[in-house]
Amino acid sequence: MPTPQIVHLLEELFECIHPERIDDIAKETGFIVRKRSICASDFLAMLFQFHGNVAECSLQELCVKLYTEQEISVSRTAIDKKFSKEAVLFLQRLVQELMLQQRQMQFPSLSLAESWPFVAMRIMDATNVSVPDHLKKRAAPTRQTSGKIQHEYDFLTGQTLFSSIDFRKVNDTKMGAKRIPYLEEQELCMQDLGYFSFQQFEEMKEYKGFFLSKLRNDAYLAFKNPYPSYHPNGKVIESSQYQRIDLVALCEQMEPGECLELEGVHFGRDAHFPARCIIFAHDEAVKERRIKKIDRRATKSGKQPKQVVRKLARITVYMTNLPDSVSAEQVVDLYRLRWQIELQFRVWKDYLDMDHFKVMKRERWLCHLYASLLVVMISQLIAHQLRNMIWEEEKMEISEMVAVRTIATEGLAILYEIYRRKKKSLKDYLLGMTRLLIKTARKPNSRKGTAFQRLLYA
Repeated sequence: MPTPQIVHLLEELFECIHPERIDDIAKETGFIVRKRSICASDFLAMLFQFHGNVAECSLQELCVKLYTEQEISVSRTAIDKKFSKEAVLFLQRLVQELMLQQRQMQFPSLSLAESWPFVAMRIMDATNVSVPDHLKKRAAPTRQTSGKIQHEYDFLTGQTLFSSIDFRKVNDTKMGAKRIPYLEEQELCMQDLGYFSFQQFEEMKEYKGFFLSKLRNDAYLAFKNPYPSYHPNGKVIESSQYQRIDLVALCEQMEPGECLELEGVHFGRDAHFPARCIIFAHDEAVKERRIKKIDRRATKSGKQPKQVVRKLARITVYMTNLPDSVSAEQVVDLYRLRWQIELQFRVWKDYLDMDHFKVMKRERWLCHLYASLLVVMISQLIAHQLRNMIWEEEKMEISEMVAVRTIATEGLAILYEIYRRKKKSLKDYLLGMTRLLIKTARKPNSRKGTAFQRLLYA
């Protein structure tokens, strides 16, 4: 059950939102100028009670919650005034402080089989929070706009490694480059095609890290030609240096479920980037679903897809620099774990209502976004540490979605109240939360084994 190490980590994590510390941040950002009935820690506790979602609840509900939970009586007008530009800066600073605090802490990691060459699994992706089309006209005077959240976390610890909210068009590749300086040796980076960049893969190699990425099915793959053609002056004809691989012919020869690794492959018509190439063949059902998806995209964009893309719909191509000790089948299994971040986004939107939208003043909506992000980051870390501990001690895998949702909606507000009021031991409450997760969030054993089992018994 909850170890002293986990309790200590939680206390250390909460240091960045200690009442005295956030009072200082509130003064620095101008959120609190002089003593008021609602101090900075009261405001934060109120946000935690609504798991950061101050877009869905009314001002009246916020007033009632403050009175019933903290015995603070204020008017709706007073609450509304709290959602100011300074409040947005205050919450932005808290997110930054939490990121800095996490980087300075050492988190217990999920136990891996000794054969795995990496020590962390960095998964990065982005999700949008958009103004619904039918509300865009009404929202225009409030200056509410769509935003994009870039998020990266370590699957083995739950630690948030990179997070950013942008309210303008942002290129995923450029955002992906911002996390490169923070990479450490033997960390594995996984992301979708939006972050694909040969330059970044090269930098990851320089940092002695690993990458694993999917490729577009019509991507350029080639072997180095051992017998290139030459100009009369003796120079090699560049177009003859590489011989493109016929993926369509390979695709037609592969059986459903077959995993094939090609040796000596270079990627990109101009980059000629050397890396391991693994091809996985899906069955006809997956092929049909993919073709339907291709057709839907074509209908939306008005552009006809290349015929080769439809022909290659039944295969997935992976590129990685993981050593040969990691088999082709294991590479495919590892990339499937990238889906975990999609499950995180589903928790954010389906259960924490992070993308909930209604017309309100811009400052309150921004407070909603940053408060939700703060709740998610803390809850994700606590949930991962508890589920890792349950796996280590009970060999029982707990649903990541259920664990994060439970901590965010039920546990975080109580944990913070215990921490700031010192009402009772954090360990006692964590013990009860652990027992609850064991009873309500247990994952069924799948035929192929759970994610933890695949990582442990490589």
